[in-house]
Amino acid sequence: MRASWKVLAMPLLACLAAAGAPVKPPVQWHIKAAPKTVKAGVKFTVTLVGDLDPGWHLYALEEPDGGPVATEIALTEGDPADLLRVEEGKPKVLVDPLFHKPAGYFDHTAEFTLHLQAARDTSAAAKDLRVLIRYQSCNDRVCLPPHTDQLTVPLSVVR
Repeated sequence: MRASWKVLAMPLLACLAAAGAPVKPPVQWHIKAAPKTVKAGVKFTVTLVGDLDPGWHLYALEEPDGGPVATEIALTEGDPADLLRVEEGKPKVLVDPLFHKPAGYFDHTAEFTLHLQAARDTSAAAKDLRVLIRYQSCNDRVCLPPHTDQLTVPLSVVR
């Protein structure tokens, strides 16, 4: 019965996606903490959280070759800050059942701290910081293709 459900469900999901029907991703991202105002040239942090649907996980910032796609976090070009480094919470490390390699992953919640520095040459104005998160989410049967989400963080850089 399970196999027939998969055979019917996968084409249905593909048709819905192709028809433009919104399909809710298994990870919902939000900003947990961020300053509203920073001085030009000053270092600051932004905390990013991904809430995962039950049964789903995403991978750590570093993964072995031939394994799952590691999570990547970046800013868009022209943002009013530079990304210096990203720290992650402590991932679980187990042999991944789909890749058969040890992998670091997060289930339930993934938290990342972005260490940034406000641009020195930015004009004093409200600008958005656009955070890009590229990740692969999997459950115990299937992995979705890598996906990129964008979060906007309102930010005012002052001199």
